Amino acid sequence: MKRFDIKVDKSSDYWCDFEGELCVYYNYTWNEESFLNDRINFIKKYIELTEKYKIAVPINSFDVLDLETTSLYRLYEKDSNYYFPSYLFLNSNDKVAQKIVSIDPLITLENSKTKFSSHGSIPIRIELIMREYETELICYIDNDIFNLWIDNKKTKRDPNIGSKGFWVDNSELAYLNTPRLNSFLRDLKKLCFDYGANKFEFENLGLNDFSENGVLFDGEVIYYEDIVGLLLPHQKIVK
Repeated sequence: MKRFDIKVDKSSDYWCDFEGELCVYYNYTWNEESFLNDRINFIKKYIELTEKYKIAVPINSFDVLDLETTSLYRLYEKDSNYYFPSYLFLNSNDKVAQKIVSIDPLITLENSKTKFSSHGSIPIRIELIMREYETELICYIDNDIFNLWIDNKKTKRDPNIGSKGFWVDNSELAYLNTPRLNSFLRDLKKLCFDYGANKFEFENLGLNDFSENGVLFDGEVIYYEDIVGLLLPHQKIVK
C-alpha cells in the first residue's frame, strides 16, 4: 500500500466518515452500584477532561442533567439535535482550531443551527448509558480525520488522486489534532477505572492505524506531551 503519496493544499477537504461501516469503539462498563454513588463526581471530572483537551466538549452546563437517569445526552443537546464539538485544525496555517460538529459536510458549532439537521459526521461521539444491570460509556469514531493518510471515497473520486492509486497526506493536520485525542483517550480510560469501571473493550471494525491506546503514527501512539514542545504558541490548545 502507498502512504503519503500526494500533498494537497487542505487535506481536511478529503475528510469523511464511513457511516458506521468502518468504526472503532472504546467501551467502559460498570456493573457495581459504587458508580451510581459517585456518578456526579465522575461526570464533573469527565467534563473537566473534555475541556482540557477540547475533545467532545459539552455545549450545556452540568446542571441540565437528570441525575436520576444520568445520561450525557443533555450535555450535548440543542434544538432536538446532539452536538459533540471537538476543536480541530483544518489547515496547518490556521491560527485557531475550529469547533467542529460535523466533518462531512464540514460544519462548525457556530453555523450548525442553520446547516445541521441531523447527527451528521461527528468527529468523536461519547455516550453514557445507564441500564438496570450496568452502566456503559462508549466512545465512537467512524472517520479517518486523525490518520496520517487518507484513502476513502473522496480520494477515490478525485481523478488526480484515486484514479492514480494515490493517498492524501494528512500528516500536518494529524500532528496538530491526533496527539490531543490520544491523550484524551488515555486519561478517560484512567478516569473510568479510577471510578470503578471493571471492563474495557476495544473493537475495530476496519479502520486503519487505530489501537486500544489511540491512533498509531507509524506503529506508535503519540501523545500531546510528546509533541507540545514542537508546536507554535497558537497551536497549543491544552492549557
